Amino acid sequence: MSARNFQVALALSVCLGTGARADTVFVANENGQSVSIIDTETSKTVTVPIPISPHNVDITRDGRLLLATGMAAGGSGGHAAHGAPGGGQLVLMDVSDGAPAAPTVVPVGGHPAHVVPDAQGRLAYLTDAKTNSVVVVDIAARKVAERIPVQNYPHGLRLSPDGSLLAVANMKSGTVSLVDSRNLEKVEHVPVGERPVQVAFDPSGRVLVVSLNGEDKVAIVDVASGKVLQKASVGRGPVQVFVTPDGKTALVANQGSAAKPDDRVSVVALETGKLVKNVTVGKGAHGVVIAPDGRTAYVTSTYANTMSPIDLASLTAGTARPTGKAPNGIAAR
Repeated sequence: MSARNFQVALALSVCLGTGARADTVFVANENGQSVSIIDTETSKTVTVPIPISPHNVDITRDGRLLLATGMAAGGSGGHAAHGAPGGGQLVLMDVSDGAPAAPTVVPVGGHPAHVVPDAQGRLAYLTDAKTNSVVVVDIAARKVAERIPVQNYPHGLRLSPDGSLLAVANMKSGTVSLVDSRNLEKVEHVPVGERPVQVAFDPSGRVLVVSLNGEDKVAIVDVASGKVLQKASVGRGPVQVFVTPDGKTALVANQGSAAKPDDRVSVVALETGKLVKNVTVGKGAHGVVIAPDGRTAYVTSTYANTMSPIDLASLTAGTARPTGKAPNGIAAR
């Protein structure tokens, strides 16, 4: 890929209108084979082509390195591209300067969906649904270091706040695998419900929220006992979930289906399991992340090709911004 292809394309638009400080938001455009980088202060968007159909993105804690995972470009496009020739790949991109650097590709094989880095930025953990494992990548060495067996069709995953535990949603097993990051052979499998897609820890690390795409609910799990405390009803086809910094509520993006898309983000009280509010965004709400200052959430809408901010004080959505095609995963710094 030539350097010319990585020149930024700036598009001015209206301000997001959330009143929060400036954030940088990173969006995986799965059908666009690109990542959109949105500056919420200037309302400028940089769309960078990458050599995969990215399903998920994350960023290292220092905000310098962007990680994107998906299948090599050249398949049928969209999430179906997980079966494309070329196999799964992890793309690493330095975003510490004004313009993103050209990407580095680490082949991982299989059928990757989500990626998270550790706190030190040394390792990346990716789910691989083809081998029912978590792939551990040594970021500095740019190679696969290890594979951790989990259960059937792992998809979303997150690290606990202290980094000691990796939670993995196994879509076809109805379980979450809890992996001890200090002893990767120590894995516990917790039954949670039908078609778990993604997980989110509360700030204490004692509570885990799991989106149950097959039940239109989220499960609220006590991590120490491995027991489901309660289930809360949300919208249709919940996908990603994120817990607010105060630990009181979870935001759940409800995608629905292409035939019957949902456009709501459900806000659920973790103590009671009650619905606080549904916030309307674009069709096919999928990815959700909360900015580091805890004041704004950002949500991708897969069928609308947009990203929307949500002010967490008022629980209202601001102006949606255009992204690339079929935005899915999202990260912010």
